[in-house]
Amino acid sequence: MTQLDRRTLFKVGAVGAGGLLAGSVAAAGPATAAPSKGRTLARDLRIPWGLAFLPSGDALVAERDTARVHQVSRSGGSRVVGRVRDVSPGGEGGLLGLACHPDFRRTRWLYAYVSTDEDNRVVRMRYVDGRLGAQQTILSGIPRGTIHNGGRLRFGAGGQLFVSTGDTGDTSLAQDLGSLGGKILRITPDGDVPAGNPFAGSPVWTLGHRNVQGLAFDGRGRLWATELGQSTRDELNRVVKGHNYGWPRVEGGDGPNGAFHDPFVTWSPTGTCSPSGLAVAGGFAWVGALAGSSLYRVDLTGAGKRRIRRFFDGTFGRIRTVEPAPDGSLWITTSNGSGDRVIRVKRG
Repeated sequence: MTQLDRRTLFKVGAVGAGGLLAGSVAAAGPATAAPSKGRTLARDLRIPWGLAFLPSGDALVAERDTARVHQVSRSGGSRVVGRVRDVSPGGEGGLLGLACHPDFRRTRWLYAYVSTDEDNRVVRMRYVDGRLGAQQTILSGIPRGTIHNGGRLRFGAGGQLFVSTGDTGDTSLAQDLGSLGGKILRITPDGDVPAGNPFAGSPVWTLGHRNVQGLAFDGRGRLWATELGQSTRDELNRVVKGHNYGWPRVEGGDGPNGAFHDPFVTWSPTGTCSPSGLAVAGGFAWVGALAGSSLYRVDLTGAGKRRIRRFFDGTFGRIRTVEPAPDGSLWITTSNGSGDRVIRVKRG
């Protein structure tokens, strides 16, 4: 099967009432069971965006527009533990992704992606005795706009920090190696450029992105990313060091053969998904859909048998973030503008 054949097969425009793609192969047995209806752990939040688990199994959750950070208990309930400084909310900007240092028990570092008046940047602060400490900027100068700010943070197995950015609506930034916009970046926990990056002296790991809001590693150490398309296709991509993902020259992999990295799967039209948060668990990618108001599950195994299923269609409204919890469940956040929730669902 060619790349073009695979893209056509997995467009979500073909989803029927049962939530399974026409022409795909239905899986059998327990792996196809639907996730549970979900249990609300925290409510009445304002656009919860970043979510990072603590060693206890509780999570820290960032509100985009208020810059507040909540600790949400795994048994339910939440409390405000601090507010991140220098956040200038507006449009799609504000307090976005969160990530805990891989050795959090020792370092107590919490990382955040924030929009300021001047730029987007990555900051860190210690989280000690249930409160946020003094704040340090470790990476600045990421272009900031009303739209397309990226914002997801994810530590890799090697202890380096991956950062997703957007093109801010200026499409030229995505192909410009002199800009940090429209990229996936890789930096050390201190904000330096690590050895092994593909472009000497640069934090850029991949380029040619429009607006990446989801990053996740699978069990084999491969990085995956969700990307919001413009008008044709949304994308789930496998992220490969130094590769160019084509934006704005192509959208959804329609470029010259071999010139750009093609998506793993796409959704078309873009309103059926608008992917944001991403988790990988149990051999599946779990994708939170904004305009699509649902949770998608993409089978990452078996060439020629890739399947997409759709869950909670319209149940919770817009889903922003999806994170795998230590107990094997998924935590999702809604993004409806008011009365937003953190919800725990058991994977099927």
